[in-house]
Amino acid sequence: MQQRPLFKQQRKPFRWIRRATLIGVGMTVVGLVALQLADQAANESKGEQDSGSGENEIPLTIDRSSASPVRSVAGPDDRTLAADDSAGEPASPQARTVSLESRPNFHIPGEKEALRAIESPENDAAVSSSETQAEETDRLDERTVEVKSGDTLSTIFERVGLGYSDVMGVLDINDDARQLERIRPGDTLTLILDDEQFAGLRYSLDSESELNIFREDGDRLVAEINELPSEASTIAAGGEVKGSLYQSAIAAGVPPAQVMKLAEVFGWKMDFVRDVRDGDQFKLIYEVRERDGEQLGNGKLLAAEYRSGDRTVQAVRYTSPDGTVGYYEPDGASLERGFLRYPVEYSRISSNFNPKRLHPIHNTVRPHNGVDLAAPTGTPIKSAASGRITFVGWKHGYGKVVQVRHDEKYDTLYAHLSGFKGNLKRGATVDKGDTIGYVGMTGDATGPHLHYELRVNGKPYDPVKVELPEANPIPSEHRDDFVAKTGTAVDQLARVQIDSNAKPIRLARNETAAND
Repeated sequence: MQQRPLFKQQRKPFRWIRRATLIGVGMTVVGLVALQLADQAANESKGEQDSGSGENEIPLTIDRSSASPVRSVAGPDDRTLAADDSAGEPASPQARTVSLESRPNFHIPGEKEALRAIESPENDAAVSSSETQAEETDRLDERTVEVKSGDTLSTIFERVGLGYSDVMGVLDINDDARQLERIRPGDTLTLILDDEQFAGLRYSLDSESELNIFREDGDRLVAEINELPSEASTIAAGGEVKGSLYQSAIAAGVPPAQVMKLAEVFGWKMDFVRDVRDGDQFKLIYEVRERDGEQLGNGKLLAAEYRSGDRTVQAVRYTSPDGTVGYYEPDGASLERGFLRYPVEYSRISSNFNPKRLHPIHNTVRPHNGVDLAAPTGTPIKSAASGRITFVGWKHGYGKVVQVRHDEKYDTLYAHLSGFKGNLKRGATVDKGDTIGYVGMTGDATGPHLHYELRVNGKPYDPVKVELPEANPIPSEHRDDFVAKTGTAVDQLARVQIDSNAKPIRLARNETAAND
């Protein structure tokens, strides 16, 4: 039998109270939302009426004199928020001021759209242009790359993430751009990228000019060579030989390049290997180019003099009206030959021309039909004269060889090279002084040097002693022009004093002692 409870459970009234409360709150929220929507609709209708009437437009005041960056924005009630309220003045009903600098996270929906609507077209264009330029500047990435041994334009482009199509696009622009095929170790290229895409480059051709490649109208590639501004100064120097001409000139403050140029200019008048004596005197007038106080490369040798005992030779640089540059004696006689005396900058002659030389490796008597010019591996070798390449490659004990046919009478041979210049090949033409290869010790060689041979009508001659034809003197129609352009240089040479303690002196700035 089931036992009945002693007390009957009563229903609690809290359930009905909760339900009534929730219903009341819900109705209140619905009422408030309905009122808010009604007010918003009324405000929008009023705004449309105001915007349709020019008389009811709210005046815009923009204070641009403030030092802090402030912008004008449209507020939610169509009033203007402008300038800066830090001065403490109350805002008018039509304008309130808010310092955006003091509230970095301040944002109003539709701010950019309101700015475009209320600011003047001029200001809008200026802001837009400034923002565009800033964005473009931010996107451009300049990367300076140094050319290493074995580098080509392709390997350099690959190093910065560019492809072969970019390389071909550059080289196909014009002949100016194709100079990038002749980049050398130690050169620098400044590559310009736009969002990792090729946008241009800069390459210094020499101390006075620069190759610039850029995109015109954002698409087409254009290549230009621009002259770089520089300041020219004319320098005079002189000294006395003690030991060697090179060391004596360096001690007198003459740049190494000018010493080598002096030896080249006088190469067919003086043998600076055999004829130099202590007590010989030298004078030079040369040019130095500077940019921002920094010396740029090697300037021109404008005039020079060398005195050995009773013998004196002088040289002046002259550019003819047709643009031909050469070195002449003051009377107009040419100092040049069709050939360079030495096709490489060397330190000494390690082996002379000798038809009965004992070979240092094979220990047998063999003719040595040239001269060996000792120089460090990699030293550039120049073609002794203009001509056509007749052989490029390996030739037995000669190692790597280049042969040049200059005319029906003269041929030259360059042996033991470490490598050839660029795309040098048989049949190509070269000018006097063009680099054709580099010093090495390939083949039967005991050390790095250039073996240089000169053949006349197929017969070998000592290139140090052979007589070669002189270049033509100044033609009569250019005589007056020659005297006018070189007279100053000759006068300056006469005034240079030989003093063992003297250093080079600056004769003039922004002008040259000789011509051009």
